Amino acid sequence: MKAVCSLISSGTELKIFKGLFDDAALDVNIKGMEDSTMKYPLSYGYSLVGIVTRCSPDVSDAKSIIGKTVFTFSPHSSHVIVDRDAIQIVPDDIAPEDAIFMPSVETALSLVHDAIPRVGENVVIFGQGIIGLLVNAILSLNTKTFSLNGKFNTVTAVDTLYERLAIASKMGASQVILPSDVDTAGPFDVSIEVSGNSRALQSAIDNTRDGGRVIIGSWYGNSDIKLKLGIDFHRSHKTIKTSQVSTIPGGLSSLWSKERRFALTWELLRVIKPSRLITKKLTLDQAQEAYMLLDQGKEIAISFVFNQNSCL
Repeated sequence: MKAVCSLISSGTELKIFKGLFDDAALDVNIKGMEDSTMKYPLSYGYSLVGIVTRCSPDVSDAKSIIGKTVFTFSPHSSHVIVDRDAIQIVPDDIAPEDAIFMPSVETALSLVHDAIPRVGENVVIFGQGIIGLLVNAILSLNTKTFSLNGKFNTVTAVDTLYERLAIASKMGASQVILPSDVDTAGPFDVSIEVSGNSRALQSAIDNTRDGGRVIIGSWYGNSDIKLKLGIDFHRSHKTIKTSQVSTIPGGLSSLWSKERRFALTWELLRVIKPSRLITKKLTLDQAQEAYMLLDQGKEIAISFVFNQNSCL
């Protein structure tokens, strides 16, 4: 398969870039990664779109998929060899630069499913990187329909960077605020933490209503996290729940499968068109620059381009 473009995960990949990870499996549920561990040297990345150029003779539908644009959970590379059941054919009406956001949109969808926002509840999202912006966009699809006088069914976006807050507003947030304003904007029924910053997690816990829900989508790597969980938290009946996209949570497994969630993800890609979040396109030999820019917070999303004519 010849790669067209791929997307950097500004969460997981940055942790690996900075060495802030444990020696664990890359992803036990992605074919090709289940036997690989997080240790150097490491080829990584899991959001690649390319064109099928050749197939093994034992692939039953080889003739029909040659030349097709497909998505695969593969590392950043100009060419990859993957199993037939490890690719998803990209619908004709979805551009490659939107398709590379498939894992990010699925992650955002998984977070929303874990949060279970009810009509009339106010949600806050800490962190407006790729995932936070996509959670914002998905939630806003509902709040635009059910918002009541700006008091119910609101989506509040929190970030330290004004540029990201401006984009959050365009993605549909009801209000955008700095961390210093959270205390006066809350309390919230549901808090979703996707900033990767433990201070944001503490703020999420502190500013969630008693009986409310805190959903943690961040991976903090091997950093020690300190939280203040005093008597107020002890009495609050708040729920803290981790959310991770690799599997379907037990409570949803009777209704949802990975296949059903993938199908909805493709529909959301059509509606959201997340390629508008790409702020820089680089080649793979500029990888050091790409990760440093993301680490410095200077870009929202960076894609690697392998075929200059197909993903610009």
